[in-house]
Amino acid sequence: MKKLMLALGILLFSANITFAGCLTFQCPSNPELSNGFARALSNATGTNFLAEKAAQSIIKSQIKKEAKGSFNVKVDSFSVPDLKAGRFKGLEITGKNIITDDVYLSYLKLKTLCDYNYIVVDSKNNTATFKEDFGMAFAASVTENDLNNTMKAAGYNALIDELNSIGGSFNLFKITTSHVKIRDNKFMYVVQVAFPFVNTKKDVVLTADINVHNGKIIFSHTKLINDYFAMDLSSAAYAINYLNPLNFTLKILENKDADMQVEEAVIKDNQINVDGTILVLKDVVTETKD
Repeated sequence: MKKLMLALGILLFSANITFAGCLTFQCPSNPELSNGFARALSNATGTNFLAEKAAQSIIKSQIKKEAKGSFNVKVDSFSVPDLKAGRFKGLEITGKNIITDDVYLSYLKLKTLCDYNYIVVDSKNNTATFKEDFGMAFAASVTENDLNNTMKAAGYNALIDELNSIGGSFNLFKITTSHVKIRDNKFMYVVQVAFPFVNTKKDVVLTADINVHNGKIIFSHTKLINDYFAMDLSSAAYAINYLNPLNFTLKILENKDADMQVEEAVIKDNQINVDGTILVLKDVVTETKD
């Protein structure tokens, strides 16, 4: 889904951000709105309600062009003139059973952080400008099946190939298969490793705690487990974090000029729940597409 950034604004359909900045986010302190009479009139006549419904339908239609799943969109507008100008109270997008860019999510919710948002569209030049700092909170749920389906993607296989190139260059090991399990709210990473120097393959099961560090999901307290022994495997932390399928999944929310920060990641009811924020600076300019 083009990093899901197409869902960031009413008129920002599949945007590619082209201006970079150091993000220091804050909600607008002096909202610019149409005059009170215009707002009162559009609300009294019901045209604002109809405009909200139209905007919701447009956004939902654009999302479904890029992703499979069940989506619900809610737009909260000040008035028809404000909505046309790109000013709106809020945007909330909820999706279930999502498949986009070979990434699987059971649940995703995006909701604006501020009660005033302002995005100006230039249809002549196919650009849109964030006139104020823009932020969205996100909540995602990922199951064992979601992760295993995502790990079949070409991009994830490229990560494994890159790690194999390190082991293969010294004729030490090669990862042949990998998948994850979630049992009793415990994360397990299962790989089959070929050892060329002894001509054998072994299934390796790694368990790890899920933590958040510097806005990213990391695995810690890694242990190697089989039927005969369990031992500390802290030295494997680099490899398992390099292949971290959770961070690979959440990259659909990233964009080179949108700062994504994970705030919490927990396993509950044998699914991984992740919360965080996506922030875009004021004056960022996007190129829009039809």
